[in-house]
Amino acid sequence: MSSYVSVEYRRDLAMIADSNNSDRKLPTRLVCRRYGISDRTLARWERNPDLSFPPAMIINHRKYFDETALSAWERKHARSAQIAT
Repeated sequence: MSSYVSVEYRRDLAMIADSNNSDRKLPTRLVCRRYGISDRTLARWERNPDLSFPPAMIINHRKYFDETALSAWERKHARSAQIAT
């Protein structure tokens, strides 16, 4: 997770599940807040095979992202950015 996390994001996360649940699923709104992007940008990330962004799962016609997969994706891209510099 990035070093800057908004208060709203933390509050919304707390409402989804307690912090001991490693199988937390985040709705699109929280994923957008997590990265400071719009839902349109998230859709572009999902379509871009070069980013290998974790796929969403559809539950009741809504997209949810696995928080563990998002964290792994962040770590992978942080290493890639360090190697490139």
